[in-house]
Amino acid sequence: MNERRSTFRINETIALEFKQVADTTANSHAAELEFPTSAPLRLFNELRKLDAENTLLFHQIRESNRQVADYLQNLNRKIDLLSQEILNESPLEPPTSSMLQVNLSEGGIAFGSRSPLTENSFIALKLTFLPSHAGLAVYAKVIRCSPTTKGEYQIGALFHNINEGQQQVIGQQIMRSQMAEKRSGRSPTVK
Repeated sequence: MNERRSTFRINETIALEFKQVADTTANSHAAELEFPTSAPLRLFNELRKLDAENTLLFHQIRESNRQVADYLQNLNRKIDLLSQEILNESPLEPPTSSMLQVNLSEGGIAFGSRSPLTENSFIALKLTFLPSHAGLAVYAKVIRCSPTTKGEYQIGALFHNINEGQQQVIGQQIMRSQMAEKRSGRSPTVK
């Protein structure tokens, strides 16, 4: 079985913005730079990255001093609450016009577009998962652009130069979606 297709794929409605970029941009610039209004998204992602980096250290502290670990965990919750409030107060909440049904895996994404995209071209994507506001900006390479019966185009793209933190955000979203499907009695999609 092709490894790319043996991962979990979910169908999810997310806030999605995308734009075509040059190959050199996709290979040399951070994707966040393509979306100047994504400062809250960068803040959220940096906080999640720090959480991931501190996990092992936190467990070591918990083993040696439970009171200090409890105190640090409470501080972390305070930071989480503040960051959620910043995101909720932000006027940059995704407009309903950017809400799209997508098919998402850790390796790529498929979505509908009113305009065709050239195969083998690069796009910058800004994905925001609601209601958590978890999100990321990444590059992807268009591998498929097929017309649909509705006069639109179905785009298939593979993530390009995705880092571990970005992959974790996507993986966590897939896991949350799978858990929600399981609770509702549906089984997650594996392709």
